[in-house]
Amino acid sequence: MNAAQSVATQALRVAPLAVFRDIAVVPTRSIRHRIPCGGPVWPDFDRQTGLRHCRSGRPVDRPPPPPAGPCPRIAEPCVWGGYLETSFGHLVAEHVPRLPFALAERPDDLYLFTAHPRDDAATLPPHVWDVLAWLGLRRERVCVVTAPVVAAELRAGPQAEMLWQSAPAPGYLAELGRIAARNGLEPEPRPVLYVTRAGMTTRGQGGHLGEGYLVALLRALGVAVIDPAALPVRAQLAAYAGAAHLVFAEGSALHGRQLLGYIDQTIHVLLRRRASRIGRKMIAARCARLVYHETAGDMLRPGSAPRVDIACTLYDRDALFAAFAAAGVDLAPHWDDDAWRAAAAADLAGWLLRHRPAGRALHRIITSLAWAGIPLPEAALAPRTSA
Repeated sequence: MNAAQSVATQALRVAPLAVFRDIAVVPTRSIRHRIPCGGPVWPDFDRQTGLRHCRSGRPVDRPPPPPAGPCPRIAEPCVWGGYLETSFGHLVAEHVPRLPFALAERPDDLYLFTAHPRDDAATLPPHVWDVLAWLGLRRERVCVVTAPVVAAELRAGPQAEMLWQSAPAPGYLAELGRIAARNGLEPEPRPVLYVTRAGMTTRGQGGHLGEGYLVALLRALGVAVIDPAALPVRAQLAAYAGAAHLVFAEGSALHGRQLLGYIDQTIHVLLRRRASRIGRKMIAARCARLVYHETAGDMLRPGSAPRVDIACTLYDRDALFAAFAAAGVDLAPHWDDDAWRAAAAADLAGWLLRHRPAGRALHRIITSLAWAGIPLPEAALAPRTSA
C-alpha cells in the first residue's frame, strides 16, 4: 500500500488496529445462541469491548478459557479474523465485517480464525472460502486454530457492522465499493431480479409453501430468478448489483447484499415471518429504498415451541401481488390457485416427513390447510416404519 492509499484507508476505517504481544488464541469449544466461545484470550477482557463479538453495539461473548499449559508460538505477524460460521447469513452479517479494513492495512499477515469444533480448514464449506477470497484474503494466509497457540504479534479491529439493529460504520460501504472495483465486478442489468429459497421447505427448513410455483410463473413472465445456493459469490453479487428492483424471499441470502456497498436500487423482502425486519438498518444503508412486504399468511409450526425459523408459511396472495406490482410485475392475472396449491402440498409433504407434528400443532396445521384448500399429504403423516 502506498502513502496515499494508507491515508485514504485510515480516513475510512472504523478504528486503528490494536496491537497485542504474546496473546494466546484458543479454539472454539462451545457455542451458545450462535455465539462462539473461543479466540484470543484478551488481557482485561471486560474492557476489550470493541474487539469482542458484539450485537447491537454490545459485547455478547464469554471469555475463552486460557490454555492449560505451554503451546506453540507463531512468530510472524497475525491478525484476528474471527469465527468462521458456516451459516452464510451469519458469516456475512456479523463475522467478516472486521476483515475489510484489516485487509486493506495488513494484506500479507496471517489471519487467525476459529470454527465450530467439528470443522477445520479441510471441512469448511466452499462458500466460506468464496467469501474470504472476495474480500481479498488468500487461502494460504488463513489459519484455522484447532489447538491453542500463542501469537507473538496479534492485531485486531472491531466489527464494522453487526447484528441486530446496527447500521454500517462510516466509510465501510465505501471500502466495500473499493473491494468490488478491485474484483472487477460487472453488474448484470435487469429491471427485476427475484432471489428464491424454493426447495427449503421440502428439506424441513422455513419458507413459503409453493414457492416453486411462484418461481415458474415469474420465469414464464420473463422475470430473472436466481437461487444463490447454486451460485458462487461473484455471480450472486453481479446479479444483485445490476437489479433495479431486487426481490428477496426472506432468508439468509439477503445478507449477501451486505458484501456490496450503496447501489441506487429498490430492495424488496417478501416476509415469511410476520413483522420481521431482517437486516433493516444494514440493508437500508445500501440502497435507495427498502420495502418489507407482509406476505406471510398462516404459519405452520412443527410444535408448540416458537421455532419460526423452521416454520412454513402460506402466502398472503394479495400482499404478494402488491409486492410484485410495486416492482412492475403484474402477477394477479396469471396466478393459478390450483397449481399453487399442488406445489404447496408437495412442499408440505417433505416438511412433514422431517418434523412429524402431533397434537395441537397438527390440529392447527390441518385447520390452516382446510381454509387454504390445500390437500393434506396423509402419507407424510404415517408413522415411521423400520426398514
